[in-house]
Amino acid sequence: MINRLRRGFDPGFLVVLLICWLAVWPLISRASLPEGTDAELHIFRLHELSYLIRGGEFYPRWAPDFYHGYGYPIFNYYAPLTYYLALPLELLPRIDAVAATKVVLVVGMLAAGLGMYGYGRDSWGRRAGFVAAALYVYSPYLQYIDPHIRGALPEAFSFGVFPLALWALDRLRRRPTVGSWVAASVLTAAVILSHNLMGLFFFGLLAAWVAWQAVVMWLDNRPPDQDVNDVGILNRNVIARLASAMFIGLALAAFFWVPVILERNAVTLGTLIGAGDNYDFRTHFVSLRELLGFSSSPDWGATQSPFLFNLGVAQWVAGLVGAVMLVTRRARAREQLTFFAIAAVVIGLLMTSLSRPLWEAIPFLPYFQFPWRLLGAAVAMLAILGAAGTESVARWWGPGKEAVVAAHRSAWLYAAVVAIILLLALPLSQPMPWKPFGEVNTLRMSLIENSGRWLGTTSTADYVPATVITLPPRRGSVVAPIERGEAPDRVNHEAMPAGAEVVTEVVRPLMTRYHVTAPKQFRLRLYQFDFPGWHVTVDGQPAVTELAEPEGFIVILVPQGQHTVEVRFGSTWPRSMGWGMTLVGLLLLGLGGWSLRGAQSPGRPIEFLRGRAFIHADWPIIASTGALTFAVLLLQPLGLFHHDSQGRELDFPATEQTVNFGDQIALLGYNGTIEVASPGDVLDLSLYWQAQRPLEIDYQSFVHVIDSSGELVAQSDKLNPGEFPTSRWPIDKYVPDRHQIRLPDDLPPGVYSVLTGIWVQSEGWRLAVFDARGQPVGDRQELFEFRVE
Repeated sequence: MINRLRRGFDPGFLVVLLICWLAVWPLISRASLPEGTDAELHIFRLHELSYLIRGGEFYPRWAPDFYHGYGYPIFNYYAPLTYYLALPLELLPRIDAVAATKVVLVVGMLAAGLGMYGYGRDSWGRRAGFVAAALYVYSPYLQYIDPHIRGALPEAFSFGVFPLALWALDRLRRRPTVGSWVAASVLTAAVILSHNLMGLFFFGLLAAWVAWQAVVMWLDNRPPDQDVNDVGILNRNVIARLASAMFIGLALAAFFWVPVILERNAVTLGTLIGAGDNYDFRTHFVSLRELLGFSSSPDWGATQSPFLFNLGVAQWVAGLVGAVMLVTRRARAREQLTFFAIAAVVIGLLMTSLSRPLWEAIPFLPYFQFPWRLLGAAVAMLAILGAAGTESVARWWGPGKEAVVAAHRSAWLYAAVVAIILLLALPLSQPMPWKPFGEVNTLRMSLIENSGRWLGTTSTADYVPATVITLPPRRGSVVAPIERGEAPDRVNHEAMPAGAEVVTEVVRPLMTRYHVTAPKQFRLRLYQFDFPGWHVTVDGQPAVTELAEPEGFIVILVPQGQHTVEVRFGSTWPRSMGWGMTLVGLLLLGLGGWSLRGAQSPGRPIEFLRGRAFIHADWPIIASTGALTFAVLLLQPLGLFHHDSQGRELDFPATEQTVNFGDQIALLGYNGTIEVASPGDVLDLSLYWQAQRPLEIDYQSFVHVIDSSGELVAQSDKLNPGEFPTSRWPIDKYVPDRHQIRLPDDLPPGVYSVLTGIWVQSEGWRLAVFDARGQPVGDRQELFEFRVE
């Protein structure tokens, strides 16, 4: 058996791990994870889930300690995969939620490389698979933005699951076996369970890929591509099998998505869609210039280093090469490659303002909030195009040479391409260092909620029950027991009649028993949000409950005498339906696998080079990647791959202009100067602020564009400059503040000025601009002028 496993193992996977090493090194080499990113939210969700599971709750949908102890249905609506992958690690001794979260983040990045390699290898050869993996993993969004800037664990993991699912479906298409059938179905379910938004997008992309196979077969009754392994003819049975695997994957994940859809009106999901704020998709389109731009090295002297939402130069250039080879009919597997070329164009357009009418017309698109969120999907398409394009160039380079010479030159070509990809990714190889995350416990989570940074581990109260009309304030009596390591006290003691007593017994995290002594009938008021699934009994019989408005709390009618009141969170019919569909999916999965037992698949299995033959064939890639990785790790301590601005000096190209705003905030400089513009253009301006002292007020920033008469023609306002309140600004780091100002389409020719300032929006006053002598000289600062022609 061991020999069979060895024969079936592709040593190319080890090369992929070597290629990915620089991408995961910052997470492996540094302890803990940073605060202030979305990783913080996922860490506390994992901690709460661990508490629930340890307490005997099977697949809990309610987080009892969230939202000031009133409870929050976060686990009913948020994709669960990454939390349940991290949970077994967190349950181990000496491993906390921070370490478990980091492991899943690293695994997701490695999965992205391995999955993309697998698909690229099966379609265009092993070396092309190396290129696909490098292009994908070292795209700026996967390497840097999602794991380090955003800390978006589930979304980052979805980028690893998608290529694995695509690879599994492709293997099912080529050579249906029990293994490929199970892998395709389970990984399709994993895509859905990985992230609410990107899981939906990637499932749709996989469904479109399956439909594309049917279209290709219908147009031409022969194989959709003659792949490198000559696997035989595609037929209608293959299409049916692919569609069945997708359907079963959907059914396996039904325990999650069915309640999300059928109970969507039980919460205030409308808060996910912004209007003119940070969650409004209209404010997050990406310009073509930014998409195609070079990445810049992070600045450790900033609170959050400026960065671009870009595809990566290596990624779009390689994708363009693949498109050229496709159009000129030099690429192999052209029918397959055409799908990815079309998808790349469509996804790219969805990130630009050209697609705004589409975002406004399709009801679910605004829930994606950030068009740039699709960068990960776009670079997946480009990675596949780039791999196919590189393979085409390698074949074009080889004809006319002896076989040995051609193979040698080809290996060096692939090695050079992989090396260039890694070199272009070096500016993002050293993210800003972070302090230890600190202890993870319920008390700290509660104190963070009290600080106003977030509630229920969400930014916009996304999943507050719809019955809550007015958000209730924090109550000290509820959260006080948390300081003693106890569950919140949810009894409203102040509303109890004289002589009434309540003794609380927490049976399980989601089941509380109240022993009540009532001198007369009264209403037991709980500081606990009502929500579908709460079941209340008095002495074992269903109780009469009411809804306390406007807070949406549970109220229980208790008769006179001594009674036992139980409040238990249970199932609802949508949740039971979801579990039923999942069980049916498991049954169909087993039946489908059984039907493939002993089946003779068309074609021949993939054969792998091993041992000396593998090293001899690909040693240029192994040697160059290994040497480059070693050199970078050796040079990183010298600070060659990052900036480090100190004091008021910016350690990168910028227009330096030190301006004192009220002895509170200083403007250090800016980027984005233009000389000539046209009506409808977007000014992309980055301001660099620094607090001159600890700030007690949350200030706002503005950028005004005025004409020669002083009339305002365009503006941009930031509620939180640098994306977090000024009261939390440190005094030893600068804050980048990006503004995008669209000029009116009917703006007449002339000279216009760009000015900036700081103000308090709620009170309508601005900080004064002080000159060198400390005298006020105005309330806004001119930056530059430009002409409209």
